[in-house]
Amino acid sequence: MNLTESISNRNTSNLFAFRSHNQYVNVFDLFLLHFNAIPNAVIEENIDCENANDYFLEKYRNEIKEHFYQKGVFENETKSKLKEDYCVLDNIIIVFSLEKRRLCFLFTEKQSDKIQTIIDELTRFKKRVKKQSQEISLLINTNQGIETTSLKVTKPKLNIEDNYNDDFQQIHQTIFKRLSKNNDKGLILLHGKPGSGKTFYIRYLISSVKKKVIFLPPNMANALTNPDLLPILIQNPNSIFVIEDAENIVIDREQNGSSPVSALLNISDGLLSDCLNIQIICSFNTDLSKVDSALMRKGRLIAKYEFKALEVPKAQQLSDKLGFQTKILAPTILTDIYNQNENDFQEKKSLIGF
Repeated sequence: MNLTESISNRNTSNLFAFRSHNQYVNVFDLFLLHFNAIPNAVIEENIDCENANDYFLEKYRNEIKEHFYQKGVFENETKSKLKEDYCVLDNIIIVFSLEKRRLCFLFTEKQSDKIQTIIDELTRFKKRVKKQSQEISLLINTNQGIETTSLKVTKPKLNIEDNYNDDFQQIHQTIFKRLSKNNDKGLILLHGKPGSGKTFYIRYLISSVKKKVIFLPPNMANALTNPDLLPILIQNPNSIFVIEDAENIVIDREQNGSSPVSALLNISDGLLSDCLNIQIICSFNTDLSKVDSALMRKGRLIAKYEFKALEVPKAQQLSDKLGFQTKILAPTILTDIYNQNENDFQEKKSLIGF
């Protein structure tokens, strides 16, 4: 039975629904409709898909049962060219994503040996990635659902010892070591008052670790329970998932009755976690006592830390290094130390003397 016949009498409502991975068709639905089986999936990145595609079409031309494609204009280009090429074999679908330099292999278990041979052949076309400034994949809402857009991150000049209290040194080493480990999972909870250095530290962290970073902005907290998020996570295994201002996500389920906590648990330590190997960083201002206790169980939690005002001796030392001629009178948050010359429009007790 060919592809058209196998799907003609099936529910294809989701087949051409645009997904966050921007493929012409939902290839997972296509596989299920055509082969009546849930596929195994292997994703390979940084592939010269143009040459890999030419090689595959030539070598396997007698085994390809169906072949279709999508053409379009690449980002920052004007001419239309091949973007996606789909090849259907016996219990195998291979997608060549030329623009994203990505190969997607879907297959049944009985084709494991054959697909491994094909993967070995096509990964010879892997490109060496030039060292570039770190980027994050920002999750955004579009008319087609959840997608990602790349943003460059500039690594801040940050000395951990100067900018944070002494009790943070060991925590930082634990966090950095775990995030540098491949195929790892777990949860990092960073909390404290605004201006205490959480975002500053996260920016330093993600620009220092050689992993892909997915960033969930505060206005998209509901994306955690959106089915469109899963394909993005599947295509980005062994990555770091940053959730900033996560108060509404990590709060105890008994207090708000919502399900984002359950989604976090699945990603960090559930069935999904063994496949995705995604590490999660949550930052928030709320007190740790309000956080769902399930998030802090041993084996799930990599580290937790409360960012507090810098103690007086350290605050004074940092202020002096920054060139300010001031006397620190009380523990002071980082933003007040760095911005001593800025106008303060909030009435508060003076912590810095002149």
